[in-house]
Amino acid sequence: MIPAPEIRHTVLRHPLFQHLDAAVQDRLLASIREFHQPAGALLIRQGQAAVNFFLVLSGKVKLFRISQDGQEKVVEIIHPGQTFAEAVMFMQRSEYPVCAEALDPLHLVSVPNALMLQALSENPQACLHLLGHLSIRLHQRLGELETLTLQNATQRFALYLIQQLENRAEDCAEIDLLLPKRLIAARLSMQPETLSRIIGKLREEGLVEVQGRHVRIPSVEALLGRFNDAPVQRVTLR
Repeated sequence: MIPAPEIRHTVLRHPLFQHLDAAVQDRLLASIREFHQPAGALLIRQGQAAVNFFLVLSGKVKLFRISQDGQEKVVEIIHPGQTFAEAVMFMQRSEYPVCAEALDPLHLVSVPNALMLQALSENPQACLHLLGHLSIRLHQRLGELETLTLQNATQRFALYLIQQLENRAEDCAEIDLLLPKRLIAARLSMQPETLSRIIGKLREEGLVEVQGRHVRIPSVEALLGRFNDAPVQRVTLR
């Protein structure tokens, strides 16, 4: 069944779909499944056979892996308009490498991998556009990896704050964090207690003002200058 016009519009704006021929788009739209899930619902499991990928219409999704010692490692937070599990389509081993959990009441669609691969095989030009999109995402992941491996915990949090800014040209900025602090800590590979200490230290130094999820940065330049580290600025301002 062809989805409602607003859902159709959201799906077709995504790089995976927007460069496909109209007939192919209609075929894919007829095959997608729309559904809702409550907050806390487990959408996919690590190691589960991958037959679909997903596009989030509203709500947020946490992607995470479970290590051998049972620890949860947050890989990414998926926001409305973004897809997840699509890369598995191109892997020889068709298993989800992560778990996915709804952070909010969730509205999303699932797309069959087999039909998407068929559509791409019939549209070489769309494949080229998709390669560009995936290349950008790869560079983003490499930047995050560099941040996690080359910076200390305080630098990682400062970078995270600055990456949330809509306008990095303004020196004074205010942010409403979209995630609770425990998830931000997990995303930055630190314990929640460590993040609390970092926030307290930055607050004492006058570099941030925090009230719940609202953060005010009196001077972005001063926050960056606190570290006086060229790699920090390179990753942050990319």
